[in-house]
Amino acid sequence: MTGKWMMAYEKNLDAKVPWRDPSVKLWGGLTYHLFGEAREGAVVGTDGWLYTTEEFQAAAEDTVEIAVKVEYIRQVRDKLAKDGAHLVVALVPAKTRIYPEHLGHLLVPAVKSNVYENFRQRLEAAGVPAPDLFRAMQAEKGEGARSLFLRTDTHWTPYGAAVAARTLAPAVKALRPDLPPTAYHESAGAPVARRGDLLRYVPVPEGVGPAPDTVREPEYTRTDEGGSGLLGDVTLAVTLVGTSYSAETKDNVWHFGAALAQALGTEVLNAAQEGKGPIVPMREYLSSQDRRDNPPQIVVWEIPERFLRISYPKE
Repeated sequence: MTGKWMMAYEKNLDAKVPWRDPSVKLWGGLTYHLFGEAREGAVVGTDGWLYTTEEFQAAAEDTVEIAVKVEYIRQVRDKLAKDGAHLVVALVPAKTRIYPEHLGHLLVPAVKSNVYENFRQRLEAAGVPAPDLFRAMQAEKGEGARSLFLRTDTHWTPYGAAVAARTLAPAVKALRPDLPPTAYHESAGAPVARRGDLLRYVPVPEGVGPAPDTVREPEYTRTDEGGSGLLGDVTLAVTLVGTSYSAETKDNVWHFGAALAQALGTEVLNAAQEGKGPIVPMREYLSSQDRRDNPPQIVVWEIPERFLRISYPKE
């Protein structure tokens, strides 16, 4: 299931031989069709769906690590509170949790079944608002509904990001921040094929394997006077910290930060970073010049469920 045959084949094939790439793709096509395998890092579901292996991993140490996460979030809450800021957590449910119907023969360990809700409830009990994005996304599913996660990618779709933003907005506003008002117009680009990050684990010839997703990338345009760029000394009340689900990168077509700004009706400072998980970007933000220059009233911390069991070096 984990592509061990393919990894062994690639390791034994000299990287300098000219036919290496075609051979890897040929072997990749065979293992995909004959065994339903991807390389280590992804697994193949049904109907062209791919999932990251991270969502299938579990260990006895997970309970301790998750408790460490809860405690660190409490510490962040307290540190922000000293400066008068509130913390809201955007707990992103696993793709397997939202779309189990495409798992086929794949099994998520039963021990993970309650991880999302248990973690969310522990945050709420600690006084950290954590709106139920899982329930909100579940409510958006149905025949003919727009997809909430990309089929060939680990991340959510623009629609999934927008649903999350709309779910978070009431929790943020309930904290009664003074939000400088802004207005946005959302438009969708033309449909384009997009190869998800999980397709790199399925190195098959062109036209073989799961088809790329089709995405209409949204564009959020400010329509108030501030949209001219003449912001003056306006301080942004909301800061977004998190992972690649939020960071503005070349691969980001979901634009969660912009969707959150539209849902809140105010500009959002995006301090999310790609490739560092959720903990490191928060550590760096807390000691950053961005925070000193733009003290927030609200910090929205986006944390994907699949990172809850991942440990990080201590500061």
